[in-house]
Amino acid sequence: MSLRSLLTTGLLAAGALAAPPGYGGSTVTVTVTEKASCSASTSHSTSHSTSHSTSHSTSHSTSKASTPKTYATSTPSSSHSSTSSTLTSSSATSVTTTTSSAANTNASTTILATATSTSYGLNDAAKKAGKLWFGTALDVPGTGEAQDPYYIAEFDNIHDFGEATPANIMKYEFTEPEAGVFNYTGAEEFFTAAAGKAVRCHNLIWSSELPAFITAPTVPWTNATLTAALRRHVTTLVEHFGDRCYSLDVVNEAFSDSPAGAYSANVWYNTIGPAYVVEAFQAASDAVRANNLAVKLYYNDYNIEYLGNKSYAAQALVKDLKNRGIQIDGVGLESHFIAGETPAKAAQQANMEAFTALDVDVVVTELDVRLTLPPTVASESQQVVDYYNTVAACVAVPRCVGIVVWDFDDTYSWIPGTFPGQGYGDLFLQPGGANTPLVRKAPYDGVLEALTGAAEAN
Repeated sequence: MSLRSLLTTGLLAAGALAAPPGYGGSTVTVTVTEKASCSASTSHSTSHSTSHSTSHSTSHSTSKASTPKTYATSTPSSSHSSTSSTLTSSSATSVTTTTSSAANTNASTTILATATSTSYGLNDAAKKAGKLWFGTALDVPGTGEAQDPYYIAEFDNIHDFGEATPANIMKYEFTEPEAGVFNYTGAEEFFTAAAGKAVRCHNLIWSSELPAFITAPTVPWTNATLTAALRRHVTTLVEHFGDRCYSLDVVNEAFSDSPAGAYSANVWYNTIGPAYVVEAFQAASDAVRANNLAVKLYYNDYNIEYLGNKSYAAQALVKDLKNRGIQIDGVGLESHFIAGETPAKAAQQANMEAFTALDVDVVVTELDVRLTLPPTVASESQQVVDYYNTVAACVAVPRCVGIVVWDFDDTYSWIPGTFPGQGYGDLFLQPGGANTPLVRKAPYDGVLEALTGAAEAN
């Protein structure tokens, strides 16, 4: 795979930057003048399928690793392999990199960008491209993010982020910790933090982060009693949050990877059967209509970003709900990817178009692209291409209405705690650690270039 002029203006480094904590070594400055060569896998890894978690920690801490989301990656056909992209740039290509010390033979070269402020950012570019916003998830309140002034300053940068998704605080265990007892304290703090941004409220019904009264009831659930609890939760939250949410993820991750497209076993499915998804959307739809709300209702999942059995199952769900006259407005494509194993732009675009042909919108809801640590020039160059291809696919599809990254700063990433030996998946890093200035990474400009249409992926 050949890449030319990967880096745009934001990647010009005025001087050597310190390596991120844990990567160690000296710094050197290199000038990229030739096409860089990198290889990409032609299929998704299957090695993570055994690590798909069915439960999350129930406590918050300063890192999202305390409530990890684990994602299996299935193997699409070879047509989903990463394709080469030529990213154009009118700027010079001198970049600062860090290399390892001789003692650490596994560490290699890492591209870093300059820490520069901008009056034109990702959200500006997304809106100009016809999207509603470019956004981010964050784990506020209750984590170190909320106390990190540099992190919060970048989150508040409306030029980069016009949307916010609560990573945890609106989930079942936090909003209804006891049966019929609702707690909106954390959710209201999130709305305050996200003032001025659209909010994708995440999520109402999922198999994880559930309160004990659901997972360990004193009296065993029946179909009727658990359905009633589900409908109470959905109805109450739709009514309370209302149109403060741009959209609500009504059901999250209902489908399995093994076999792909089957329903996952969980407390809802085991007691109610597949009808639990219909019941959740019916309750949300009824609440929207009864309260004359404009909030949009979404189904959200991972490994439905390319055509395959799991994506087809999600399409079938959309058709079923529509045939029943139940409201569903969109599908969230989580897009947790591995550098070099990310579906090609054409594959992602075709998949998005398959959903929008069903008269629903799509959103890239949880985008990150993780690397094997330590990062190298080759792996981060591939990461730039992978970010570019996902965003460019959305740009190409009119009813892909926005892109959301699953947090934007490596300091607070969920990845290292879930996939040991992997990380470096976000758009920013803090070379000095938490509570220090942020630095834009190479993928930021790949995303910006995709949004501005300055280059075309092959």
